[in-house]
Amino acid sequence: MQYWWASHGRNYEQAITEGTLWNCPGPGGVLPGDRVHLKEMRRGDVVFNYFGPYVRAVSVVTEEWQEAPRPGGYEEQLGEGADGWLVRTTPLAEGLRVHRDRAAELVAVRNPGPLNAAGKPRQRYITALSEEEGQALLEECGVTAPQSSAGSLRGLPGSVWGADEPDEQTLTTIRLEQGYLRKNLLRGRLKAPCAICGEELPARLLIAGYIKPRPNTSEAERLDFAASAMLTCALGCDALYEWGYVVVDAGGTIRAGQPAETERIANAVKALVRRHCAAFNEHTAACFAENERLMLAHQP
Repeated sequence: MQYWWASHGRNYEQAITEGTLWNCPGPGGVLPGDRVHLKEMRRGDVVFNYFGPYVRAVSVVTEEWQEAPRPGGYEEQLGEGADGWLVRTTPLAEGLRVHRDRAAELVAVRNPGPLNAAGKPRQRYITALSEEEGQALLEECGVTAPQSSAGSLRGLPGSVWGADEPDEQTLTTIRLEQGYLRKNLLRGRLKAPCAICGEELPARLLIAGYIKPRPNTSEAERLDFAASAMLTCALGCDALYEWGYVVVDAGGTIRAGQPAETERIANAVKALVRRHCAAFNEHTAACFAENERLMLAHQP
């Protein structure tokens, strides 16, 4: 995962609303170095969206560059053409106010770099940031999405992470993924149903997580949230599913999985079995099948 700084002009609102970054050769077909960076962006990369004097949003790249005409509303500079390259993004956080003076304390002064020695933005559109700079800016922006109570961090009990804790880079990636999943699964709703119990709950009580353990979910699957993720409630369904006490079979029906060690767990599982999982469909069926296989294979 790479971190990027994007300095926007008056097209900032449109870029965030439509989820786009666009660029083209300059006057005379000259291609400045900062414009080449648009083609280096990869899915899952993090973008800090700056529109003076603040970093106002944090986005994630969802589609890599493709040839595209200038989007409506993007200002045309003298001598520029109408054909260029488009990268699609999804904002993780908006309405931020990280002043450039504070950003200058977190981002090293260098050339090329987004800021000059006076802490003011250079005339550059896209600038690569180091991992340390990216993580420092994420912390300053407060982008720490809610974490799942179980499998999103630990995977299968005792079989993936082992005795070692995930490193800070892995934790940061997971937090960003969960923010991305929540935004796309909730779609602006303040309430939504839990995929397991079916209860409609406030968004703050819903957890966005992968259908199968994260270490068994490929990068492509992690970015395809419609086929690999669901919302489960923090009232118990999230933990019961993540630890394999309940699984979803090939017909979308919730079944008992790992043996329950206590009566309370057994009763909670009993209340859920034979229900239909609301997240089950032709797109998610493969992930549910793989999760069931993994969980049942690790029964004691």
